[in-house]
This record gives sequence, structure tokens and C-alpha cells, in this order.
Amino acid sequence: MTLPRWLIVVMTVFGLFGCSGSGSYHEEETGYKGQALVDPWLAAGRFLSSYGHEVSKPSSWHPPTPEETVWFVPAKVIGNETFARQMEGWMNRGGHLVCLVDYTDPGNDWWLGSRVQMEPAFEKMLSWHGFSVAQDGSATAPSDPLRFRGRKYDTEAKSDWQVSVRNAKSGVFASTVVGNGRLTVITDARIFRNRWIDGKQHAELLKALVDASSTRGTIVFVRGATLSLWALLWERAWALMVGMILVLAVWLWKNLPRFGPVEAADAPSPLRGYDHHLEALGDFQWRLDKGAAMLAPIREAVIERSQRMLIRTGRQDADIFAVLAERAGISRERAQRALVETAPADAAVFTRTVADLQAILRNLD
Repeated sequence: MTLPRWLIVVMTVFGLFGCSGSGSYHEEETGYKGQALVDPWLAAGRFLSSYGHEVSKPSSWHPPTPEETVWFVPAKVIGNETFARQMEGWMNRGGHLVCLVDYTDPGNDWWLGSRVQMEPAFEKMLSWHGFSVAQDGSATAPSDPLRFRGRKYDTEAKSDWQVSVRNAKSGVFASTVVGNGRLTVITDARIFRNRWIDGKQHAELLKALVDASSTRGTIVFVRGATLSLWALLWERAWALMVGMILVLAVWLWKNLPRFGPVEAADAPSPLRGYDHHLEALGDFQWRLDKGAAMLAPIREAVIERSQRMLIRTGRQDADIFAVLAERAGISRERAQRALVETAPADAAVFTRTVADLQAILRNLD
């Protein structure tokens, strides 16, 4: 028995759809791409999150809060004494400030020499607690193991900048207690960056710095950004900024050119007045023969009335141009030109000729 062709096709389609795989899919992030290109502390944050810590990475400065227990901040961010005073009060209340001196910019993973300019406000804050930072310029090999709270940590840290506290031996790491909190300075920030944190005991040192805080709270990584003017304005004067944006939008809407013609409020009537018709007719006649056709009717009227006047007064043999000029109060030349000139030279001559003919015609009655 042979199955119908359409049944074979249907069975084949259902068979193909029924063979869909049952495997599981998961996404795996590989390489340095995505967020890691702009966030050098991405791996450090994820490492701390795996231990249950809450991690925050603000893009601009904000005063530390009591809920934040550890701050990792580039030294260049503390660029004025106001910031330094805010951090000082926060440390006295139990906060742990970790200042990173060099290699804090995104993409600066390799040891290429220091380009850091130390901020005076930062140096002043360090001097309050006996720290001193100087540029040595002779760092060619990793420093000795770092000592923190009685334990040594083997790292690959090296830097042109050397830090010491209370006349101790200078190096790339120094830490001291401040009030109820702590201040730590690390001159080589690469040991906590994405590229290097899995080397030697870098991650162990990071966790030890966080665990040194007496309280548990949010860990803050400031991503090398100084105070943002726009962020400050939006935080302190958002109502003013919203008002200015609305005023600017209204001004742009009112003054920018629109697309297409603007329709008039009162559309002009399609009907034309009598004066417009006369104007159009006169313009046509003028372009046709320079006004000669418009002068012909009034000239004929002047000649007809002047002949009647001469017959009535018995002056048939008199000079007609002189008689008309005398009655109209104009010169003989103007009277002659008004009657015999074929085509005026321009509109001004035409207007004067018509005026003379009208004056002659009025005085013939």
C-alpha cells in the first residue's frame, strides 16, 4: 500500500519539529570587552560580590554615606579641600579610604611610566596623618611583599611614586588608623585592575583591605572621574535646569524655521477688485504700444470740442495749439506734444501728457 504524497510531507515536517534539541544554553563572558573596556575595576567588583558584598561604582563624586564602608578612589579625584574634609569626617566615623595614585585611567594596564600630577589637596590630606608621597623614578622591578595587619602579600606592584607613613620605609603601600576608620595609600593601582587582579596575591590583598573595616556595608569604586558639573547641577538645582530647558525649547520652537510655508491667518479673497482690473488692463496696454491706444480717446474728445469752440467763436483760421494752450494755461509746446506725440517715452511723460489733455478738455466747456 502506497501512502499519499501529502501525508509523507506532513509526517516529515512533524518529525523534523519533533527532533528539536533538549540541551541547555548558558552565556559565558570571555576576553576584555564590553564593560571591562571602560571599567577597570569590573573584576574586582565581581570578586567582592561573590563574597556577599554590595558594590557601587559611581561615575562622579558624591559625599560618602554611613552605609558605605570602603572607598577605592583615584588620588586625582580628591582635588579640593572640601572633598578632603568630607573624607576625613567619614574616616573618623569608621570608613576605610583606599587612595590609588597611579594607573587609574581606563586602558592604562601596562607599566609605561607615571603621568600623574599630585593634587595639592590630596597631599595636604595625607600630611594630616603623617603620610608623605614622592616620585622616585627608579621603579624597575616589583616591590617587596606588602605588609598589612601583620601579614605579607606577594604582589607585582611597582611605581615611580613612593609612599611612607610616620617616617617608615617608603614603598608602594602604606596604611594607618584614622579615628575609627583607616587610610590606605597604594601607588600602583594595577594590582586591582581587570588585567592583573588574578596575579599572585592581588585578590587576597583586596579582600583583606575590605575585611579591615569594622562594619559591613557598600564597597565603592570611583572610576577615575572628578566632580561632574552637570551631576552637581542636577542634584542641587534640578528645578532651575528643568525650567531653563523648557524656556530653551519654547524659544527654539518659536524662532527656528519651520518646514513648508506658513499658512496665513486670513486667506486672501480669490476675487479681484475693479482697481486691480484697471491696473492689469493699463499694464497690458502700456506693454502693447506704450500707451498710444489709451491716449487716442481723450485726444479725439479734445479735437472734437476744440473744433466746435473755434466755429462758435469764429476763429477757424487761428492757431489751434496756441488757442488751446491759452485756455488751459500751459505752453504751446506742451499743448502740441499732448495732441500729436505718438507714443510717450516713459511712464512719467505719459502721466504728464494725460494731465495736459485733461486740463485742455476741462477748459473747452
